[in-house]
Amino acid sequence: MKRSALIVAALALPLIAGNPAAGQGTAPSPAAPADAVVATVNGQEITGADVQDFFETLPPQYRQMPMEQIYPQLVERLIDQRLLAGAARSSGVADTPEFKKQMKMLTDGLLQEAYLKEQIGPQLSEERLREEYRRRTALEPKREEVRARHILLKTREVAVTVIAELKGGADFAKVAEEKSTGPSSRNGGDLGFFAREQMVPPFSEAAFALKAGEMTDEPVQTQFGWHVIKVEERRMAGSRPFEEMEEQLRQEISEKAYTETLQGLRSKAKITMPGSSGIQRVQ
Repeated sequence: MKRSALIVAALALPLIAGNPAAGQGTAPSPAAPADAVVATVNGQEITGADVQDFFETLPPQYRQMPMEQIYPQLVERLIDQRLLAGAARSSGVADTPEFKKQMKMLTDGLLQEAYLKEQIGPQLSEERLREEYRRRTALEPKREEVRARHILLKTREVAVTVIAELKGGADFAKVAEEKSTGPSSRNGGDLGFFAREQMVPPFSEAAFALKAGEMTDEPVQTQFGWHVIKVEERRMAGSRPFEEMEEQLRQEISEKAYTETLQGLRSKAKITMPGSSGIQRVQ
């Protein structure tokens, strides 16, 4: 498969590098209909569908180009491909043991890929993924989260002074921007939503003891310094949205289906391999 990729890349190279034989100076051409014959090479037809299929096998950097822009070059590359394949057949390359071995490996790989796609593909529909998402999230307990701001200060004395300033009507976010030594100062001290276990215990205990809109009356000490904390919102949060979990679900279902498919095939197969004590059946 790696060698096939190298061949595709080699054939595609003139698309960007330029090739005098590749329709030099031609304007972008519209893609031909799938059943239209765009070229004939020693009696072999090349259709619009062949060009489309070839385009889809190109490396990503080539597929970013509009197909119409490189359509003449694609046709030229397919002509080259037919010529090289014909020359290879005439030379007897296809009859060599090395070629037959590689062809068998390539065929087995393509068969495996097609079979797994047939077996696993239906399990990866959006409907199936959403069904699995609903099943999992129904089992997950809701957890309480708070959205809080904080002002991190180096000493208790400074923190007490800041609390007095805030009680006097100063804006919490503005004071955080001006005086907090923590990285959240640029966001007005906003830490976003977090669960109890996501913060160090002294901070969590103080934050979760507050109602929305309340602020700590005393500074809270942690290993990072002294905090003044204000809770903006409280909520009972569930699982991540489906869109965030979709790829993870797809991967996990694929792996599970792959394992089950192989287990089913092994359970029905007669498999032997030489072991230390004679012939060993593999399940």
